[in-house]
Amino acid sequence: MGKGVCQMEEVKMRRIMQIFEQKKVESIPKKISQEFEKIKLSEKLQPGMRIGITVGSRGINNIQVIIKSIVEEVKKRGGVPFILTAMGSHGGATAEGQKRVLENYGITEETMGVSIKSSMDVVELGCLENRLPVYFDKIAFEADGIIVVNRIKAHTAFKSDIESGLHKMLSVGLGNHKGASLVHYLGVRGLRDYMVEFAKVVLEKAPILCGLGILENAYDDTYKLIAVAPGNFEKVDRELLMECKKILPVLPVLDIDILIVEEMGKNISGTGMDTNIVGGINGCKEGEYSPPKIKRIIVLDLTKETRGNALGIGLAHLVTKKVYEKIDFNATYANTITTTFLDRARIPIVCNTEEEAFNVAMKTIWNLPGTKPRIIIIRNTLKLDELYVSENIWEQIRNRPDISLVGDWENLGFDIHGNLTLRL
Repeated sequence: MGKGVCQMEEVKMRRIMQIFEQKKVESIPKKISQEFEKIKLSEKLQPGMRIGITVGSRGINNIQVIIKSIVEEVKKRGGVPFILTAMGSHGGATAEGQKRVLENYGITEETMGVSIKSSMDVVELGCLENRLPVYFDKIAFEADGIIVVNRIKAHTAFKSDIESGLHKMLSVGLGNHKGASLVHYLGVRGLRDYMVEFAKVVLEKAPILCGLGILENAYDDTYKLIAVAPGNFEKVDRELLMECKKILPVLPVLDIDILIVEEMGKNISGTGMDTNIVGGINGCKEGEYSPPKIKRIIVLDLTKETRGNALGIGLAHLVTKKVYEKIDFNATYANTITTTFLDRARIPIVCNTEEEAFNVAMKTIWNLPGTKPRIIIIRNTLKLDELYVSENIWEQIRNRPDISLVGDWENLGFDIHGNLTLRL
């Protein structure tokens, strides 16, 4: 550390690597072509058909390559592809806002070579037995066919055998603001008990051509790509979710005093920080959910891609003024109110600097005097392969085969502006 840096000699950190499952798809275009052949897409896709390809708001790795490959497969069969924004109430619950979300992922009409259609207009497809109406994107409904694309992953608000995946894209993503609001209206019960029922009505009434399920490994690499006929959405959602939970990245220990998160945002997780990593899901049955016990979470920044949407900020205990001033409250509140989990938009204690936030955390973790704090620094909840750990955590995990050392001991300190000097 250079001149003017405030050092805290009693807090030493070490940079480590966690080793997770590393298998990945080597050629995405080739794999997608093979998968479409498996489900005999050519027999269903007739020349001239207008085919909508869904893209949501989640930060899916290789999404440009995946969508471009699907576009080419549709064109190869004589179809006329276009991209559908399918992200519920995200992007500020506006059509233009959702297009801007896609721009952040490099998905534009220029890069994809097709038009991008976005609207909040919906049609009503029917009702569930409990009389809840099923809303669906009007542009999608008027297409000749829809290819539903989504990553299958553990949800951040509830636990079940089907969580985030193809069913969620049908009922929430393609429900636009009106449909997403309705699915979320009953909170956990709406998502866990009714989301699949909404999707079943969509599968029956809307022109769903097929799906493409995406599974990522702990390094965000594309781990699996599975093309799915409409009748197998439920089977694939279940099977890939089980596999997802087996390879889900985790923090190296379950007992943490202070977790410092360098960045959070909607491109990282639906809740800014993944609750499967940091905790924050309530009402689960025993054995369904075992997150670490973290006394204090400090967030240092919002990602550029989140465009001020700070849903999930309520999971933190401390943030800086810099984070607070980046919050777009309109976007954050529109998204949060739709989810119905209002506590996730609560504002934590706002500190002037990162150093002040750390000092407040140290004063409020209830450790006995002289106890070395258990501290972890991560870049975000998607990237858990490389992180900083404090002395006592290192001693606990040093002999594990999935842990390797990257650097020597460093002091946890702050520069003259009060910014943390350790960065991933």
